[in-house]
Parts: sequence; structure tokens; C-alpha cells
Amino acid sequence: RQENNAARVRALREYYAGEHPVMLTKRQQEYLGELVEGESFTFAHNLVRSVIDTLRERLDVSGFTVNGQGVEDADMADQPEPDAQVAALMWSWWMQNKADSAQITLYRRALRDGKAYVIVDWDSVAMRPKFMLHRLDAGDEQPGIVMHHDPEDSNRVLYATRYFYTFDPLNPGKTGIQRKTVYLPGEIRKYIMAKAGQWEPYRDPGDATWPLPWVDATGAPMGIPVIEYANPGGSEIDQIIGLQNALNKTWLDLIAAADASGFPILAIEYQGEGGFGSIQDDADIEGNDEFRFAPGRAIEVDNANVKRLDGANLQPMIETMWTIVQAISGVSRTPAYYLRPVGGGDVPSGEALKQLESGLAKRAQERQLIFGQAWADAFSMAYRVAQTFGPSLPELPEMDIQTVWTDANVRNELSQAQTGIAYQQLNVPDDTIWQYVLGFTPSEIAGWRDAQRRDEAVKLASVADALRRSGVAPQRPADATQPVQQNGGANGTA
Repeated sequence: RQENNAARVRALREYYAGEHPVMLTKRQQEYLGELVEGESFTFAHNLVRSVIDTLRERLDVSGFTVNGQGVEDADMADQPEPDAQVAALMWSWWMQNKADSAQITLYRRALRDGKAYVIVDWDSVAMRPKFMLHRLDAGDEQPGIVMHHDPEDSNRVLYATRYFYTFDPLNPGKTGIQRKTVYLPGEIRKYIMAKAGQWEPYRDPGDATWPLPWVDATGAPMGIPVIEYANPGGSEIDQIIGLQNALNKTWLDLIAAADASGFPILAIEYQGEGGFGSIQDDADIEGNDEFRFAPGRAIEVDNANVKRLDGANLQPMIETMWTIVQAISGVSRTPAYYLRPVGGGDVPSGEALKQLESGLAKRAQERQLIFGQAWADAFSMAYRVAQTFGPSLPELPEMDIQTVWTDANVRNELSQAQTGIAYQQLNVPDDTIWQYVLGFTPSEIAGWRDAQRRDEAVKLASVADALRRSGVAPQRPADATQPVQQNGGANGTA
């Protein structure tokens, strides 16, 4: 089963790359084969990549919250709560791992192959968790990850296996040896393929034991550090492969029709005696049954009528091609204007655009839920790893990690700004409006807060300096040191 799945995954990757099968008849092969079966590039009107990338562009993480506290909460408080501190720490891990760009590759793999993976490990040099991206296993030529599930409970992962090959450019003799690493909840086992074709235990330099323990400070297993990002329903390519093949075949038929009957043909109808021998100024190429006709050349015939046969109408075939494109749009729920050339009036705007993109937005939101939970699992594992191998961290009795995404809908800046003003009038905090309504990232918001504090500090320093120069000492309010009584009586709160 694994072998069959690997072949299928390789085919999905080829379709995404535009390496599609070319379907020519024997007659078409004679005059189109060289055109569409080049050694480096084959012919394809590749919409597979557009379907994948259009959805992938709507997936962008903008932050994390821990027990409802985010980066902005840590930034606004002089002594932030432990929840906010952990949220800020996790966002720093995200930035240090350059996950903003790495997530593009991760989601593309998940949408294309059906699954992708992140392995959480510890960087002993940088003293922080690190996230390593991996893809689904696709056989010996394209190694990757295999998740092994309990046969009686498909949701329970027993262990994960990573297959790969050694590579040492300074020692070619050690390049190309197959390796595998097995990740269990409480230990990590490393193997190498021996010359006899058997897996043997292997220890990398620095490994103190075999297997390596994967437990926390109390000796409890930390769990499998391989996090699966499973696309709902499997690969996005599966459902459109047949239509993609039909689109490519229609293009080939259109090219063949244009070559065979798409141009006007000169016809000579002879009456009585006469023949090709009477045609003047004809360069005999392949005998007297053919002649060349080009601008500036003249034809003189005897006892014959010369007429022109107009080219065939190719518009029905062209419409067939765009009908298939429309079908791919409907099946994949990708708006058609992402898949075909459009004019200025073909792309709607405003509410009409929002309605047309609702299917695409819903698909993106569904994947945000699934991938967001995977990110929460990855950072939960990263927190346990950092507690075990790194400096002390804030202790949290419970930790609910939520992934914050940018809005999957088409952004209408004017409408969002108006919504933000309405929320502001309802006394919703600015940071909440900036992140959840206007879509700004926690790092952007934190930068603005820092700049705001610096500006305020400069203004206060300027005022204090002006007062000193004028000889007037700043005065505190007369009752500034007095407690403010609330609810009356001696038990009021200062």
C-alpha cells in the first residue's frame, strides 16, 4: 500500500510541475510530436498550479494566543501575565525559524500531496526550538515521512518514520547511503542501511546512547515530535486531473485543426483538357501535383476555375476549451477569473466579488482550522522541548494555544476601515481592531506601540525640560497621594 501511495504522490507532484502526459493520435504525432514533446518541456495548459496556489495564498499565520493572551498583551503591560509572555515567546520562535516564508512551502505540499509534516527539535546552539519541514514519503527517489497508525484506531499514531539519504560533498563514499529515523513517544531510534540490505542501529556524532531518550525532566515521554498537516479531503489535484487531461487534449486538437483546416485553401477546378502543366511560374517541389502560392506570385491556368476554400470555424473548439476551464473552476471552487484571461469588466468588485469568492474563502477558512490546530500541536511540543532542554519558562497549569490567521476574504480597505471605526466607537481595544479587523500582524502592532511609547517619552522629556528652564517645578495634583474611595466607606479600593 505504501508503494502504491508513493507512486501516486509522485504523479501529483508531476502534475503540479506541469509534467502532464501528452495525448496525440498517430497522425498528430507526425506533425505535432516535435512541438509538444520537447526534451526539456512538454505541452500543458497547467491549471493545477493555479488551483493550488490560489488557495495557498489565503493561508497566512499572523500570530498566536495562549489562554486568550497575545503578543500585543505582552507588549502593552509593564509586567505581562505568564500567558502573554509565552505567546510572545512562541511568536519569537516563529520569527527566528523564518516560518513566515517556510509556511508557504508547507501549505503547498499539504494541498498538493494531501499531507505535509513539521518535525520539532531543539537547536542547542541558538538555545531554542526549531521547526524542520518535511513532505510525505514518495518512495526511494523522493524520501520523506511515513506516519504509522494503529490499525484499530486510525486517529492514534504509533510512531513516525523519516527516510532520507546521506550527503557529504567532501566524502563521496559516504553519500547516497539510505537512513531512517523512527520517532516514538519516548525515544528516537536511528538506523542505517547495511551493505547486506538490512537496517542496523546507528549513532550520529554526539549521540550518547541508542536509542535517544525523548522524555521531559520528570522522565515522562514528550510525545511524537512529528506534526502532521493533513489537507481535508486529500490532495486538491485529485478531483481535477481528468479535466486537466481533457483541457490539454482539446488544445492539441485545436492546434491540429488549425494546422489542417484553419487556413484558406486554394482550389482549382479544371474543365475539359488542361492540368498542372499549364500552371505558370510554379516551382516544382515534389512533382506536378503541388505548387507554392505566396504573396506577389501569380497563377495562370487554362480551362479551369480558381476559387478559395475558407478555413474551418475553430470557435466551437475554443468554446469547448473554455468550458473545460469553467468546469475546473466549479469543481475546485476557484473563481474562473483566476484561471483564464480576463478583460477589465470581467472581474467583479464590491459585494459581487465577495459573493463569487465565498467558496474559495470557505475552503481557506476550513484549512485554517485544520492547519491551525497542527500549529498549536507543534508549539505545544516546542514548549515541552524548551522546558526540557532550555532555560526555565513560565509555568502554565493549562495552555490553550490558538493560531491567528489573516482574513481569507478579499480585503476591502474602505469597508474594513469603516468597520474599525464602528468598533472603536464601541470601545473595542485598538490592538484588537488592528489585528482582527484590519489584519495587521502582532509584530507590526508591537512596532507601532514601541514607536508610540518613544514619542510619548520624547514629549514628556521636552515638557519637563521646558519647565526646568522656566524655573517652574512640575506639580502633582493635590490629592494624588490620597486613596480614591469607591462604593463609600473605609473598604474602598485605591
